[in-house]
Amino acid sequence: KSDNSRFARKMRKRLNSWTKGQLDERIEYLSSKNSIETHDVNPAYTSQYWSICGQHFEERYGSHHELTKCKKCGKMNANIAAAKNILSRLTDEEIMLYTPYKRVKEILVSRIKEA
Repeated sequence: KSDNSRFARKMRKRLNSWTKGQLDERIEYLSSKNSIETHDVNPAYTSQYWSICGQHFEERYGSHHELTKCKKCGKMNANIAAAKNILSRLTDEEIMLYTPYKRVKEILVSRIKEA
């Protein structure tokens, strides 16, 4: 690969990291200003598994791939499913904030097999 593409990739990574940091700081500031409690959770696979049955999304569709369907649960907005998964991570005793994403996937797959 050329030096330009390596530089561009490195610069995108730096800018994304900076933007995320700025967003995190702003959320923390506004939350504390408005007495809103925040919690960090591990986001791995929250938008790829159903919040109801724990199955992996079979299909995503819609203009922005925001809809999904499951044979067991029916149709749901994938963003709502992700939000419910994030909320459930607050009390998940196996998936901690710094659990590696590969381990998170192993846990989720094992839960599907147990169900």
